[in-house]
Amino acid sequence: MLFLRPTESAIVFLQQLGRGLRLCRGKSCLTVLDFIGQAHRSFRFDLRYSALLGGTRDQLEQQIKEGFPFLPAGCSLQLDRVSSERVLANLRESLPTRRPQLLAEARRLRRCSLAGLLEGLGMELGEFYKVAGSWALLQRELGWLAAGATTGDEERLGRGIASGLLHLDDPERLRWLVDQLQRAIAPHPAGFEPETERSWRMLMAQLWGSGRQHLPLAEALVRLWAAADLRAELVELFALLLERTDHLVAPLDWGRADPPPIPLKLHGRYSRAEVFAAFGLLKEARPFPGREGVFFDEATQCDVFFITLKKSERLFSPTTRYNDVAISPWEFHWESQSLTREASATGQRYIHHHERGSRVMLFVREENKRGGVTLPFLGLGFADYVSHEGERPMAIRWRLQRAIPAAFVPELALAV
Repeated sequence: MLFLRPTESAIVFLQQLGRGLRLCRGKSCLTVLDFIGQAHRSFRFDLRYSALLGGTRDQLEQQIKEGFPFLPAGCSLQLDRVSSERVLANLRESLPTRRPQLLAEARRLRRCSLAGLLEGLGMELGEFYKVAGSWALLQRELGWLAAGATTGDEERLGRGIASGLLHLDDPERLRWLVDQLQRAIAPHPAGFEPETERSWRMLMAQLWGSGRQHLPLAEALVRLWAAADLRAELVELFALLLERTDHLVAPLDWGRADPPPIPLKLHGRYSRAEVFAAFGLLKEARPFPGREGVFFDEATQCDVFFITLKKSERLFSPTTRYNDVAISPWEFHWESQSLTREASATGQRYIHHHERGSRVMLFVREENKRGGVTLPFLGLGFADYVSHEGERPMAIRWRLQRAIPAAFVPELALAV
């Protein structure tokens, strides 16, 4: 049951619901009765509610479980217990969850593009890659690409694509990658400008990994170009991500005429390894960026914070489960590392960063993993010190130089 005040936004919201509803008009509200019965197994509740609420299927499932907390002002959506259970069960059963099911559905649709397959199945990219592993290798298994033995490099690249590249959302970066990856010959790092080199290292870190299996950049590029089918998959995937970008990113304002060669954007999503690579800190001499929640880049005099809002007891010890929360679209409450004192060099740099010419940059995500996939961080840009309380840790209030857009309110669990 959905209750709406008779405002213009409520009427627009109502129109998005589509057919199958009854509308009752009262003096103070509009009441919509949507009777949920035993629908046919092929009926897709996820498509209906996603058109209404937006977001991924995981986010939709969370909204249903929590009672739809992010509806427009003046609107409330209520499902009784039985209806909620039926909708949630439908979400779990409506898509292929095993590779044989996916292969059968793909054969039914016949040869098509990645976008065409997703549309035909009603799947999201993350759902597809969780089952398929690799679009190129799936096509090979279907007979849509020339048959051949899958190499170890292709398997490794397929895992990197599925787990590390679906969050890319910078249109300029995506266009550049689509262009570069279609070149006949692998580029050589000897001719790279600093920003170009860092952009390639960001991609290679996601594809090949940034730990002990890290490859030198020149070798990583040559081996990627040798895996032609996987490179074609990247081109198709990045073109699709470019088409689906749903929010704006903007250049970081470093406040100087010659900004550093750091290929990051305000309100873009990045992994920790990508951020390290963008700052020039991930290379052959230092292949693993580490897991610390903060680092200070000497070259740019910039403190970078990686903030996870929901702390897991399994992943965070009691001394690292800090009280970090977005207070408003403009302000963020953050707790320093557990041993940081107000009088320490680090504490003083935080407090007096403006006078000393250093900067503070925030990267935030709601939780570490969702659906078994590590989540990227959202770049909130630069922030200015406002005040602090206590020490070990210091509880600091930061004011963002650019407000958090409304589109990210559900993602950051921000109450506004």
